[in-house]
Amino acid sequence: MSVASHARRPLTELRTYSLRHVLPPKDHRLPHFRPVYADYIVYKQHHHEFMNQPRARAALLHSGLIWRLALHSLGFDVLPSILDGISREAVPFGLMLSIDGQTYFNDELSEEVDFMCGTYYVHHTNGNVEIVSWWPRPQAWSVSGLNVGFWSSQCEAWFQLCLNNIRQGNVHDTGTQWKGSLMFNPGTNKMMKNINTACCSFLTTKASGKNDQLFY
Repeated sequence: MSVASHARRPLTELRTYSLRHVLPPKDHRLPHFRPVYADYIVYKQHHHEFMNQPRARAALLHSGLIWRLALHSLGFDVLPSILDGISREAVPFGLMLSIDGQTYFNDELSEEVDFMCGTYYVHHTNGNVEIVSWWPRPQAWSVSGLNVGFWSSQCEAWFQLCLNNIRQGNVHDTGTQWKGSLMFNPGTNKMMKNINTACCSFLTTKASGKNDQLFY
């Protein structure tokens, strides 16, 4: 698919789902904001609304937790629809890639990723901003022991456990807390780095045509 560059429109035209900024209470004797289950219900409603937008197809192309959160909202029956091709919002707002004079587009998420994780920016009276979320953000997930390159049975068991904890109002952690709770096998992160290095090496040598020798 080739599209003229002037067909793209600025991101300011796109309706974004902004992250929630929570200001400190005017009465300093009152406790700071901590999300409760009612807040999760509101987040879930907005999340489902977003997942019914055309560009939300990008969430189904994502890996790991973002993919699972998308399915949690829409159900597994929606998976075949991603093969229908890019959404109508991919050209003006999506990912653009130019190869050999041709321009290609695909759906992409940006700030919506943190929104999908249910992220809050909690402002404190001392000027500090605490980031808490219902689900671990990509920075925490990518270095976790659950990031094994596919959605494993352990990933699903953890996901269901988190859902139960949320319903009891027990989960809304900071990034540091999420990283600690997702450690599991410390060797997983090193394994995934080695796999990514091997994949990049293959793509830049064997798959690029720089080396004519077949890969076995």
